[in-house]
Amino acid sequence: FRLAAQGHGERQPPKRNRERIETYFDPLPIWYMPFEEAEVDTKEYPLHALSQRPMHMYHSWGSQNAWLRQITSQNKLHIHSETAQELGIVDEDWVWIESRHGRVKGQVKLITGVNPQTVWTWNAIGKRKGAWGLDKNAPESNQGFLLNHIISEVLAPNKAGDTFSNSDPVTGQAAWFDLRVKISKCSAEEAGFTEPMFEAFAHIPAADKPVLRYGAELTGTHKGKAVPSTTWIGNRHENASNISGIKDGKGNRTKGGKS
Repeated sequence: FRLAAQGHGERQPPKRNRERIETYFDPLPIWYMPFEEAEVDTKEYPLHALSQRPMHMYHSWGSQNAWLRQITSQNKLHIHSETAQELGIVDEDWVWIESRHGRVKGQVKLITGVNPQTVWTWNAIGKRKGAWGLDKNAPESNQGFLLNHIISEVLAPNKAGDTFSNSDPVTGQAAWFDLRVKISKCSAEEAGFTEPMFEAFAHIPAADKPVLRYGAELTGTHKGKAVPSTTWIGNRHENASNISGIKDGKGNRTKGGKS
């Protein structure tokens, strides 16, 4: 590809794409400055912003699971404590997260296990009101947020006036991890709820009960009938001599052939 972009061979890419292909289609992995970082003023937007997906809520539809919602129903922006101190931000503050494309509001959680020049949050938690049958006052849509709102789908036009997708030039993967932002503390009047707040879906029925309390009546009283999970994962023989109550055998079958 690079040789073709340099004018070699019978098949060559269009002239407007040659510089891009020659720069990024390297036969071996290389590092290059992310497109957005190359375009924006990094002094104005000094922080990298990333999003990750929690394993217990990998997709948005996880909000239909009442037990999973009790684990995470609101995402927060994780900031290094030293960076937050420089910005005059304390734990649980509400802040504006702003890129060249827009801004979104979220609540802060201070940590030390992150690069001081990087902030991150869980994705797939913030929801539009009415989505997934959640109550209108659900924390997902009132306190949760998405960085998607401040990630542009396209890059700024180049010198020739061409506009390219804001994505990896080789694979086409959306550039979720190229985002640059600045953080500022919200006023007292702005704190407590996320923005932008989109109009609620009107055609989706809401839940008929406060599902976040589902299971609250379960006490977990031991009935004497349960067995350790190690009984069922194929290592019955190894655990039989170490854990009381496990019968020798293999997998779900004890010696003698009974399950």
